[in-house]
Amino acid sequence: MKKMYFFILLLILSSVVCAGSVEIYIPAVKETEQGYVGVLATLNVTVKPGTGHVYVDTLPLTKIDTQASARLAKEVTEETIGKNLDNYDFFYIIRSDAPIIGGPSAGGAMAMATLAAVLDLKADKKVIMTGTINPDGSIGPVGGILEKVHAAAQNNMSLFLIPSGQRIISIQRTEKEELPFGIKIVSKTERVDIVDYAKKKWGLTVKEVKNVDEALEYFTSYRIKKETIKIKPNPVLQRAMKNMSSNLLSYAQDKLAVAKDKKKYVPYEYEDNINSLLQTAEKRLKDAEDLYKKGNYYSTSSYAFIASIQSEYIKNLADLLNAESKEDFLDNLISKEEDRIDKMKTEIQSRKPDSMTDIEILATAAERITDAKSNIKDAWKNFYNKNYFDSVYFLSYATERAKTAEAWLEIESAFADNKTKEIDIERIKPLVERRIEDALSAITYAQTIGIDADTKKLEKAQKEYENQEYQSALIDAVSARAEANLLMETRGLDEKEIRDRTISAEQEAIKAIYNSEGHGAVPVLAISYLEYAKTFLDSEPATALKYFKYSKDFAKTSEDILEIFNKKTTENEKENIIEPVEKSEEANTTYIVLAFIAGIFLGFLFGKSNRKRHKFFLFIF
Repeated sequence: MKKMYFFILLLILSSVVCAGSVEIYIPAVKETEQGYVGVLATLNVTVKPGTGHVYVDTLPLTKIDTQASARLAKEVTEETIGKNLDNYDFFYIIRSDAPIIGGPSAGGAMAMATLAAVLDLKADKKVIMTGTINPDGSIGPVGGILEKVHAAAQNNMSLFLIPSGQRIISIQRTEKEELPFGIKIVSKTERVDIVDYAKKKWGLTVKEVKNVDEALEYFTSYRIKKETIKIKPNPVLQRAMKNMSSNLLSYAQDKLAVAKDKKKYVPYEYEDNINSLLQTAEKRLKDAEDLYKKGNYYSTSSYAFIASIQSEYIKNLADLLNAESKEDFLDNLISKEEDRIDKMKTEIQSRKPDSMTDIEILATAAERITDAKSNIKDAWKNFYNKNYFDSVYFLSYATERAKTAEAWLEIESAFADNKTKEIDIERIKPLVERRIEDALSAITYAQTIGIDADTKKLEKAQKEYENQEYQSALIDAVSARAEANLLMETRGLDEKEIRDRTISAEQEAIKAIYNSEGHGAVPVLAISYLEYAKTFLDSEPATALKYFKYSKDFAKTSEDILEIFNKKTTENEKENIIEPVEKSEEANTTYIVLAFIAGIFLGFLFGKSNRKRHKFFLFIF
């Protein structure tokens, strides 16, 4: 009898905690002879210790976008809780009684269920939702909402969550009009408020949600903790960036002076073009000088770089126009610059990092020199096609890009005190593989929802990886993923909505930098991009958002690199991530009543036990 009492107690306790597994209903649509109708499928998400694999089992079979949604659901969960989950495997099981139309509309529900499973939270099966999932956790638009809401009502759901902005939907109504000689079928478009319609017709509550955090609250009565974090400037990095920007500023000023002098030798018919280039260079240089005074040193370097390209182009263009043989002149100029870039690339590859910061600095320099090398190839291509002006531009860009690689190499000496021993760069190879896979997954998912994501950076990263240029490959892979994610997150948004997104994006970047620094990293690129993003907040919110995203992703990459070499993992405790949502008085009363009933029931079961066992039960309860 004792064993039976314990078994019953264990059963009751186990029903309260859903350890690593969540099951909910998801709405879908199926095609019938009468048109589309809504159906419900079940989604089970189970998380177990493993190696970061994502498994999808669907019956009936669904399209590949379901697999892409599952992978993205895992990534969104990582972003939301700020924790790498590569030590876990994820299992997604979807079951439906009817063939359902393919589409990524279950992405939001999959992300919410994954988050709940990772945090060991129980999800209310009377709550249901539809919506795609974006990489930043925002819920994207879907179709078939009326059919899905109808199916939820038929299955006695209590709450239906839809993407923000889809409260008003358009539906087609078919009407018959009696004519003297027959019947005319008329199709009319009607706008319906699905929130009001569902409440009046079926008594079903429908609410809009913006992101997976909001959805989690409705499903579990828990929310992700939000906190405002501030980061302090790194004095060593500040000095290094100040020196770099000061040198590049002086360099750009000298370049502009040379360009102005060369203008005197430009033929009359090209003067207007040269004047336009000079104006651009002067404006960018003025911007750089202003930014330097404000202490925005990375931004100073970026604007000085743009000014230098224009000035170098003017100088080379003037020399080309006055050359006896344009072909010989340009051939010689490109060859010399190519030799210089090749030597720099060899030097960068020969340098062995001996600190965590070294890896990132050398990776940045390597990516810049690879970019310069790519533009030299474009210069040659245009040269052979006799497009000399275009060839000169690519050559000028390559020259100045190589200069930035050189500048980044000079920063390395600023961190001499942090150097320990030579680091084997081969050890970041698995990280590079994962980042390339992440970028490929993001681009694939973007394409499934109709977004034409650029694959050039991914292809560049893959080629660099094959050439064992792991540092450059890492930066390009992270950038490729960030750009694909940004396209998904901003689709259909107007400027105000994008501007609103920059607020949370800035905080996410700051938090990522804070976490990275807390683990001992110096996320050079992340800090630089954060500063750069702020310069665009007022004028170009979309550009600001892009660099905030870069900042966050590179901060996480710095932390990943540190983890590889330090062999440390930081587990974020559940209680530090979530907090309960305050219940209404009615909900609290219900909970107390249920607890009281459970107490009486258990008290009865143990009523015949001795005093010692009774005390033990009270302790457990």
